Amino acid sequence: MALFGVVINQVGVRLSQRTITPETVMKTLIITLLIIHIATGITALLVGLIPMFSKKGSPLHNRAGLIYVYCMITVAVSALLLCGLQPFKMMRLFLTGIAIFSFYLSMTGWRATKQKQSGPTSFDKGLTFITLFVSLTMIGFGVYLLALNGASFFPILFSFFGLLTLTFAGRDIRQMARPTEKMHWFFQHFTRMGGSYIATFTAALVTNIGRVLPDNVPDWAGTVSWIAPSIIGGMLIARTVRYYKAKFNGSKPAITI
Repeated sequence: MALFGVVINQVGVRLSQRTITPETVMKTLIITLLIIHIATGITALLVGLIPMFSKKGSPLHNRAGLIYVYCMITVAVSALLLCGLQPFKMMRLFLTGIAIFSFYLSMTGWRATKQKQSGPTSFDKGLTFITLFVSLTMIGFGVYLLALNGASFFPILFSFFGLLTLTFAGRDIRQMARPTEKMHWFFQHFTRMGGSYIATFTAALVTNIGRVLPDNVPDWAGTVSWIAPSIIGGMLIARTVRYYKAKFNGSKPAITI
């Protein structure tokens, strides 16, 4: 009987040593979310190339685009959870803002194909106003950091991407009543999806560029890695817009795609 008691006691000690603690659960949750976030982000970067080079409106184009949108939803949700469950870091907060921005662009780009006749729904309008609030928050935080620390890395980035997000949200609000541009849905579709891809690529670039650049690289080099994809990608999107406007208007396109 005494031996049985000793055995039970030893089993109890071993079980207590293997007891799942809140810290273990939280660590496992964060690791799982991080794996999901990275995996869907990589998938989005790879799958997002397919609609760019496949025939517009083809089954391959549509399915790849839908997978990309689902990836962006997952990236945004996982980013929000990772930001909320972990200690505050400025870079983590900013990357969460970029994830929301990319999600908004992909969602509005995808939803544009559903609004050819009906126009924006209550869901679309609600999403736009939420994004407008996020953009104003980013701008306000950027201005606060500028007043506090001067024109350094994070103040510039928060202000820049806040203004960029505000531009898109403000444009959607102006066009809620009635699109005035011919083939508005078509242009909104590919410009938003392209913008979403640029934002996703930017987040991946700046997260990993520190592994490549030397330690003594000046601060402006990191800032350029944030802003350059938006400028270059924006120029390519604008070029494509001019091409299709010329094509739809019956004139000879000035460029080839």
